[in-house]
Amino acid sequence: MHKLYNCFIYLLTFFIGLTIAYSQVPQNEIKAKIELETIESSIKVTGMVENLTAVTKSATYKLSVIKNNASTSNENQSNNAQEGVFTLNPRETQKLCVTQVSRGEEDNIIILLILYDENKQIIGKDRVVIGDEKKKRI
Repeated sequence: MHKLYNCFIYLLTFFIGLTIAYSQVPQNEIKAKIELETIESSIKVTGMVENLTAVTKSATYKLSVIKNNASTSNENQSNNAQEGVFTLNPRETQKLCVTQVSRGEEDNIIILLILYDENKQIIGKDRVVIGDEKKKRI
C-alpha cells in the first residue's frame, strides 16, 4: 500500500510539473517585443520580433489592441488586430507592424503580440496594459 501511495504521489508530481512546463511560453528562440511611443494624445505601437538562434526562422504574428473607455455609462470597447507572416535571418531583429491608438484619461488599453509557429502553437508573446495600474507588463 505504501509503494502504491508513493507511486501515485510521484505520478501526480510528474504531471503537475509537465503541465506547468508546457503552460509557459519560453522565448528562447524567437522573442516578441512591443515598443510604445507617446505622440501627443495617442500612442504609437510597434510590434517587434527577434531571432535568438543561429538558424533562419519563419512564423506568423497577431498584434491586438483592445481599448476600453470606462468613463462612459456603457463602457465602449474597440478592437484592432493585425496579422502577418515573417522570416528572420539568424540573430535578426525585425519590425512586424505599426499602429496608432488615441488615448483618453479614462481609457484602458491592452496590447498583445503573439507569435505562432507553423503548427499554430504559441512560440512568443508580449503584453502591455496602459491605464490600469493593477495590471503590469508580462
